Amino acid sequence: MILAGYFARRVKPKPEHLSAPGVREICSVSECMSPGHDDWIKSWRHNSLGWFNTVSDAIGVVPEAERGEFRLFAYRIHPEAFRGRERLPLTVPDDVRPEAPPAGFRSIGFDSASRSSDAGLSLECSPLSCNGMASELAANEHCLFATLDDAIAGAVQFAVEQPEPGDYYVVEVLEGPLRIDPSRSTNAERAIT
Repeated sequence: MILAGYFARRVKPKPEHLSAPGVREICSVSECMSPGHDDWIKSWRHNSLGWFNTVSDAIGVVPEAERGEFRLFAYRIHPEAFRGRERLPLTVPDDVRPEAPPAGFRSIGFDSASRSSDAGLSLECSPLSCNGMASELAANEHCLFATLDDAIAGAVQFAVEQPEPGDYYVVEVLEGPLRIDPSRSTNAERAIT
């Protein structure tokens, strides 16, 4: 797995229409249900995968007064893309050079998400949450696959069935140890409690 960056997002609870009893919240890599801050892209601090190379940049795009609404994640991407029935080697953009995760990040599962264009900025949709596939495939409480093998099997299935158009990528989702605290120093690096 290749460390690919950090992102702060508002994690939403499972929507009522998703009939997946084990799912409690949506921590997918997609912004469809649990988005980043509305203005994150305007800062232009992100890398070509749409994530940030430093924790301080990921936090820094969220206004201090809103930081309590966000959770911090790190992402590691599997070194293959899935297109139809093919597995292609992943080409990591040159600007994807994240710092090592601070102590305390822990894996909460794996996602399989689409990207329909190389010109697109980030991964687009996670069929587990965006298309309700968590009601058909085993998903954990975070609406993620529990294992890498399950996520790869999901990516293979999604690449053939195309619930969302595009190639599919497998990403390990890691969550930072604690929430971002808006009452701490304005120094983004000290904003993690």
